[in-house]
Amino acid sequence: MNGPPASRSALSALKLGFEAFREANRGAYVRYAEKWTGDPAEAERCVEAVLDALESRWVGVLGSDSPAARVWEELRAEAARRSADSGGRTRRFHTALRDDQADVVLLHHDLGLSVEHAAHLMGLDVPDARALLRGAERDLRAESDR
Repeated sequence: MNGPPASRSALSALKLGFEAFREANRGAYVRYAEKWTGDPAEAERCVEAVLDALESRWVGVLGSDSPAARVWEELRAEAARRSADSGGRTRRFHTALRDDQADVVLLHHDLGLSVEHAAHLMGLDVPDARALLRGAERDLRAESDR
């Protein structure tokens, strides 16, 4: 038997919650991963690998301070690992800026997401994402002026 009904119900709710999270974020995750990999199929594989690995640890992820931030860090690491071009624009942003700054620039400017949506994906408060974006834009302007 699969355990008491309450346990099955809780597991079903967790599974539904994970599937809702996956569905809500997957498209943006794939677009971001494609910026790293330069290959739509590799970006799909990257995101699926991250989400599949997280599914088995979902309860622990939910118990973290910021589940979205934890997922985002894992996505960034996997996408960078799969990066096809060490000299590409995405890698250059991550070399020139802090990772969180580079990501908010990519999400907002390259992918056209609102700062609010970028903040949600990255597990940030909106004011923090705005500050990161302003700082990154300032740093990139200063770099191009040199």
